[in-house]
Amino acid sequence: MAGLLPPNKLFSWRSLALVLAAVSLVAGCGGTVFVASTGGRALVFISVTPSSADPALSSGQVIFTAAGTFNTNPTNISPLPGVVWTVDHPAFGGFPDLGRASITQDGLAQCGVGFIGTVKVFATAPADPSLPVSLQNQRVGTATLVCP
Repeated sequence: MAGLLPPNKLFSWRSLALVLAAVSLVAGCGGTVFVASTGGRALVFISVTPSSADPALSSGQVIFTAAGTFNTNPTNISPLPGVVWTVDHPAFGGFPDLGRASITQDGLAQCGVGFIGTVKVFATAPADPSLPVSLQNQRVGTATLVCP
């Protein structure tokens, strides 16, 4: 078949075959392939500030803020709207709430009564901003709540 196609067409078919093989490999290994339906605008990364906080230093509560980095302008959005805040587990992890801490949907967190240790804080937002956040459409940023 290599002799039947001009060199530039052969290269195109090889490139397509490599891309399809890579996508199949990623999807087959539990990865996800994300294609934004908003003309390509996608949330690439979420950062959470502060990255670590002790609520005992600020009257028992800490406000966490999420900022988003997108692949197109405007690239940086802070605060990031539509964030689902959780503690101990990601929003769509299916794990039970352990009661070690709590957080409101405004990012206001506090430690559970008597709990000593650290708790992971999760900020989950839609990767494709035109669709609701879900297990298939999410980006997650994390921080740490330090409970004295």
